Amino acid sequence: MRYKLLIVLLLIAFKGISCKCAWTSIEENYAKSSLIFYGKHIGSIQNSFIHNLNGKPVIFDQFEVLRFYKGMSNSVLKQQLDASASAPYIISIRQNCQETSCGFCFDSAHYYLVYANPVPGSMFMEPAICSRSKEIEQHQFMVPSAPDPDAGKDESRELIRLAQNDTLAKDFPNSYQAWVESLKLQEETKIGLQKQLKKKGSMTIILSTTTLILLIYVLLDWFKKRKA
Repeated sequence: MRYKLLIVLLLIAFKGISCKCAWTSIEENYAKSSLIFYGKHIGSIQNSFIHNLNGKPVIFDQFEVLRFYKGMSNSVLKQQLDASASAPYIISIRQNCQETSCGFCFDSAHYYLVYANPVPGSMFMEPAICSRSKEIEQHQFMVPSAPDPDAGKDESRELIRLAQNDTLAKDFPNSYQAWVESLKLQEETKIGLQKQLKKKGSMTIILSTTTLILLIYVLLDWFKKRKA
C-alpha cells in the first residue's frame, strides 16, 4: 500500500513539474498563436470518425465566441474590433485536457480567453500549450499582479491593439472558417468512402452468393448426367 501511495505521489509531482510554464507576455502569445478568442464554453462533443494516438474518439470543446482577436477573416476581425463583444459564432477546438500534462481543461457555462494553434499534422485547432489561455470571471480582463509581465493591463484591450496593428491578422488567409470548412469536407469524404465501401461489400456478398448457387447447380447437373 505504501509503494502504491508513493507511486501516485511521484506521478502527481512529475506532472506538476513537467507542466510548469514560464510567464510570457500578451504580445509574445499573440505572435505565437494562430487563433485567439473570448467565449463561453457550451459543451463537448465526441467525433467517432476521428481517433487519437490511443485509438479513442477525439473530443472537441464547443464555444459560443463573443470576440475574435486573431484567426478570422478580414471582415470579421474589423467587425469585432470595432463592435461590442457580441457575435453568434459557434466553433469547436480539439480537447487536449487529458492528452498532455500541460493541456487546458474547460468547464461548461464558464467564459474563457483562449489562445489556440493547429494540431501538428492535422486540420484541427487546440489550446496552445503554455499559453495565456484562462478563465475570465465577470468579463474582467485586467491582469493581476506580478509575476505576470503584463500585470495591471487589460488583456482584451492589449489584444485589440495588437490586432489593429497586425496586417497579417486582418488579412489572415487561413481563417478559422476555412479550417471548419476543411474539417467538414474531410468528414463528408470519410462518410462517402464508408458508404462506397459498404455498397461494394453488399455487391460482393451478392456476387459471392450468386456464384455459389451457380456452382451448386452445375455440380448437381453434372452428378445427374453421370448417373444417367
